[in-house]
Amino acid sequence: MIRAVLCADSRFSEWATGANILCCSSVDELSTFIDIEPVEYIFSVANPFILPVGMLRQARQGAFNYHDGPLPQYAGTHATSWALLAGESEYAITWHCMDQGVDTGDVVVRRQVLITPTDTAFTLNIRCYEAAIEGFRELLIGLTDGALDIRPQRMLDRSYFPRYRRPDVGGCLRWDRSAEDLSAMVRALDFGANYPNPLGMPKVILVDDLVAVKRVKVLDRCSDELPGSLLGIHRWNWRVATATQDVDVWFSGPDGQSIDASALAKHHGLDIGDRLHIFGVEQASSITSELEMLAVQESFWRQRLAGFRSLQLPFFLSSALAMTKWQSSSENAFSVLAELAPIERMVHIVVGWLIYLSRISGESELQLGWSPTLNVSGVASEATGLHIAAVVPMKIVVDLDDAFAEVRRTVETEFALLRAHKSFAGDLVARYPALKNIEALRSRCPWPIGITIREGASSHELGSAPNSGILRSGNVLTLEVCSLDGSFRWHFDRSRLAPENVERITQHLEKLLGAVMAEPRQPVGRIDILPAAERGYLLEELNRTEAAYPSERCIHELFEAQVRRAPEAVALVHENERLSYGELNARANRLAHHLVALGVRPDQPVGICVERSAAMVVGLLAILKAGGAYVPLDAAYPGARLRQILGEAAPRLVLADAAGRAALGGEALAGVGLVELEAQSLAWAGQPSSDPDARALGLGPHHLAYVIYTSGSTGTPKGVMVEHRNLLNYLQWSHRSYYEEALNGSPILHSLSFDGIVTTLFGPLLAGAALYLLKPPVETDLLSPANDGRVYDLIKLTPSHLSLLNRQLECYEGPAPTKALMVGGEPLVPADIQFWRKRFPNVRLINHFGPTEATVGSVTFEISKVIDGSASIPIGRPIANTRVYVLDGHGEPVPFGAAGELYIGGAGVARGYLNRPELTAERFIASPFVEGDRLYRTGDLARYLPDGNLEFLGRTDEQVKIRGFRI
Repeated sequence: MIRAVLCADSRFSEWATGANILCCSSVDELSTFIDIEPVEYIFSVANPFILPVGMLRQARQGAFNYHDGPLPQYAGTHATSWALLAGESEYAITWHCMDQGVDTGDVVVRRQVLITPTDTAFTLNIRCYEAAIEGFRELLIGLTDGALDIRPQRMLDRSYFPRYRRPDVGGCLRWDRSAEDLSAMVRALDFGANYPNPLGMPKVILVDDLVAVKRVKVLDRCSDELPGSLLGIHRWNWRVATATQDVDVWFSGPDGQSIDASALAKHHGLDIGDRLHIFGVEQASSITSELEMLAVQESFWRQRLAGFRSLQLPFFLSSALAMTKWQSSSENAFSVLAELAPIERMVHIVVGWLIYLSRISGESELQLGWSPTLNVSGVASEATGLHIAAVVPMKIVVDLDDAFAEVRRTVETEFALLRAHKSFAGDLVARYPALKNIEALRSRCPWPIGITIREGASSHELGSAPNSGILRSGNVLTLEVCSLDGSFRWHFDRSRLAPENVERITQHLEKLLGAVMAEPRQPVGRIDILPAAERGYLLEELNRTEAAYPSERCIHELFEAQVRRAPEAVALVHENERLSYGELNARANRLAHHLVALGVRPDQPVGICVERSAAMVVGLLAILKAGGAYVPLDAAYPGARLRQILGEAAPRLVLADAAGRAALGGEALAGVGLVELEAQSLAWAGQPSSDPDARALGLGPHHLAYVIYTSGSTGTPKGVMVEHRNLLNYLQWSHRSYYEEALNGSPILHSLSFDGIVTTLFGPLLAGAALYLLKPPVETDLLSPANDGRVYDLIKLTPSHLSLLNRQLECYEGPAPTKALMVGGEPLVPADIQFWRKRFPNVRLINHFGPTEATVGSVTFEISKVIDGSASIPIGRPIANTRVYVLDGHGEPVPFGAAGELYIGGAGVARGYLNRPELTAERFIASPFVEGDRLYRTGDLARYLPDGNLEFLGRTDEQVKIRGFRI
């Protein structure tokens, strides 16, 4: 019976757990178990752990190890590869007793394994495993029968291959060796496409590049050309001369796939007759030694590379179709650091830069490229630079609540790690599938941002050197600092980063370091890094949105003014029913007077739960005219949610039709005054048709227009209280933008409980246009002009609805269904907008964004160009009388282009949450930037794009929206 296993493989661990076998994750854990419960045997099979002698002695009947080689020869690690490199044709596996030495115990089972001329490490390993299984059966039988043939090893024949030994020149083909040696090298380093390669990739050096070799075929012919001469270039392989026979060579790319050999030759300027690199003895020895020294650190780098992170600055432009154009800044020195010693200036600049990156990116864990200093001889340095990674990952966690000194200690700890672990073999990523599958790591310099410390020369002595790749540890931006004088400069790809933004970065960094010098103990996250000009641009220039609007009026008063201008104009169309402005106003007035008589007063919530109909619009207008705040209750919602809202809002009256009453239920309506909108004999039929006097009712723009409930994704639904003046500012902006020349109005497509309906519900009615109530749930079916020939002034949809409409319009060849299309409520899919840009190029396309708490929409973006299918569509700029701010966790503006939380101020900010004073105080705050203004914390992440438009980056709480509702 198996009592316990020690294994690092997750699949084996799952098997053991399923078989009710203790699975230990460490040698110490297994040792503790064996101390308590002694075992008969210990079997070590392909075990990477070193077991202490004391544990081995705990096994009462013995401890045995499987070795994949013919002990005493090929002791140590990777025995099959070393045997192939040695040209062995006969081989064996061994089961042996375990003692204090590595692979030195007595042999108990030995099984022969033949090596074929085409064997690779992969195929030979498989046959060794098969032999190991047979050998294990033999071992168990011997233990059972007491008939083991135990033989001591002949130690004079021993050969040992330590874990960190590496093949000659790291696996690089040496053309001045025999063809058989080259074939053996490639086969010995072929561990299988989906398995780790612990030794090295077979490869060739081509000018300034290393290319992996996939296969080598030894030919019967032998040319008279010098070794390394290119004899033939074909589509998939080259023919090359060696010290013996010629060979055909196939290549693979960073992803392991075969590559076009003819294109490879062209790329490196190689032609038939050219000679490939021949290693000198000293050069080859130096490279091999350096790789063996770095092999000790390989596990450290594998773990760090597996956690690859790509740090992006908000200033970076898209890499799509960009042609790299490297530029170096002039030498800089910060006067604020002048009193420090040069090495201290260097440290301050690096630490300050890391703090700045954390601040501007919003990331606490940073990974950057770092150029290590390697000690290699001059004769080997050029080639060694190809074999050893010139850029390694620096990993820093910045706590913005720390003072500069604490961050510095963190950075110095990382410096020590980087010095201790130096670098890694240049082919490391290609050798491990888990790393190779991270596409960015296939590049020599995968990190967008890097740091290079120059220790041998001050930067003004480098001449043209900054444009050499060795200095660039970031593929977009590298900070190069000289430790001799504390000077620095930038190397950047100006196709991705504009020079003026590099200058802005320098200004930010100088301000940050100046603040550190002035007050070193302050938390680094609280340091003001914005120059005065940039601060003014963010807070003032981008928020110049002042526009006149009748802030002393109420919404329904503007509707009444429109009634007086054109009482006979069509105001509402629902199926076969058409109402003029005069008729709609008269109906609403009679009901409003009735509501006043029932006790409706300003700021009083009044529920309305009806299907989409003329009665819905009449009810809404009546509630507003009576001074109440309508509370929309969608009859399609679950009854429990409706009852929850009803209990929270506590309206005295509810306007409902049959569907609404059924949805709410008799119990919920028992304590509430009910106004039945479809009653045969209307109780308000005798009421006057004149407009109620708002002033006589004590009604003003500071009173509530509606209380609309959010989706409640983070808990209990919240009732957002929106005042007339909030709504009036939004609708005046909407009128100027979309309805000034209104002819055909807008359709209603949304639930009354979604505030996005406000735009097209009131927009047409304030413009003298018609409101079309389309029948749910097939609204999008009715939008096509093929159905009624109408081209609307404005259609407003959520992206979910837009996708449905696009599918219905795919085969339609007529005119566009609208003059303007507004999309809002959730992130916009670029491909859906691209459909409209191509099919209906004259339609205005608007991305509209804003939380319910800031009244429908706060920022907007008109999409006037073809959208890249992979691009993010901006949410735009603030609407009239609206101010937006992108702030950090301390409520301070982040640099232009940096990510931060979006705050909204101005005329659209709602009063707060109904009956939720604590939450209102948390989310609605006094503005620190404009006296008397209030800000709403959206919980949305955003940043400014270079053109001043905002880009939505996601939620701080990871919520998403579907059809306008947060989930």
